Amino acid sequence: MKTEQVNIRLAPDLAAALDRMADVEALDRAAAARRLLELSLRRWQVDRALREYQAGATSIGRAAEEAGLTQWELLDELRRAQVAHPLSADDVRRRLAVDDTSLETLPDVAPKPGGVLLVGINPAPVSVAAGHYYQGRLGRRLWRRLTQIGLLHDPIDGAEDEAFAATGHGLTDIVKRPTRSRAELSEDELAAGAEALRQKIREWQPGLVVFAFKEPAARLLGRGVRPGRCGAIEGAPAFLLSGPYAPATEAERIDTELRELLHAAESPRMADRQELTQVVTENDLARGQIRLPRAARRFLPSERTELDVVLGGRRVHATYDPRLGPDRERSAVLRVGAVLKEIAVAGKRLVVRSGIAGAVLIDPE
Repeated sequence: MKTEQVNIRLAPDLAAALDRMADVEALDRAAAARRLLELSLRRWQVDRALREYQAGATSIGRAAEEAGLTQWELLDELRRAQVAHPLSADDVRRRLAVDDTSLETLPDVAPKPGGVLLVGINPAPVSVAAGHYYQGRLGRRLWRRLTQIGLLHDPIDGAEDEAFAATGHGLTDIVKRPTRSRAELSEDELAAGAEALRQKIREWQPGLVVFAFKEPAARLLGRGVRPGRCGAIEGAPAFLLSGPYAPATEAERIDTELRELLHAAESPRMADRQELTQVVTENDLARGQIRLPRAARRFLPSERTELDVVLGGRRVHATYDPRLGPDRERSAVLRVGAVLKEIAVAGKRLVVRSGIAGAVLIDPE
């Protein structure tokens, strides 16, 4: 990597502090200075993005890009900094009234592994002008519907997509170019968008793909696709919502089916929805292993295998051994590697539960 030399003079106390840091971290003075500079610049990028967002000068998507974070990572930063949404409902309405498409499009919001990916056709100009998904008449109806289904909680008027992303869900479109109607999209755009969408699903690995409208679902699953459960795309189960003008009884039937799908892995009592691992030991941390008692095995296969699990919100590849030998029953072992040290603490247990479409979720207790 090409580098440039920068010479600076430091006050004696700063130089002494730098040397102390270098000694603790087993670095030479130059390497210690580079590390501190990198950390400081990264923090400055995040702080600047937070300030611009708080001032209403940028959307959450643009702020995340500037900070070099995903949108849900930036939302975590906002909560830690206690930054409130910068726009009132009146501010949002005024922005929606301005025909301003200076923002080219709305950026994708990648879901957390195992989350829901909501797919639209393409952004409406009114949404692009506002910097938020689904701000047109039909889009706002969609947000109300998702709230009733239980996929959206405590949304802020005009920034519903942020509340959606805050719970680990994602948003994208089959075509990212804004138009006033689907008729303005070319067949080439839609075909290319379908392939791009497949790639995003492979990369993001959502637990469920929900199509807001039929067009993108038909492009990936065929023209005969009907509302409700509609197969799988790149290993992720898919669901098509009923159209915005469907009869009320049909819409309610489909919404009920989606609610049941979202809660299929859950039982009425909280105790039945999750189990605890064995207490994590220093040996477990060193080996990168999680030991599971009999009750927690129900979330995992009945034989030795390799699988992906969602560990502390991060999808990781693991090997699993139920250890069902004939001699005596032992704790099953799930080996996840060094990443275990990032979420587990010796002397504590982890929580195991089943997410959307059977994804195995493991988090600190």
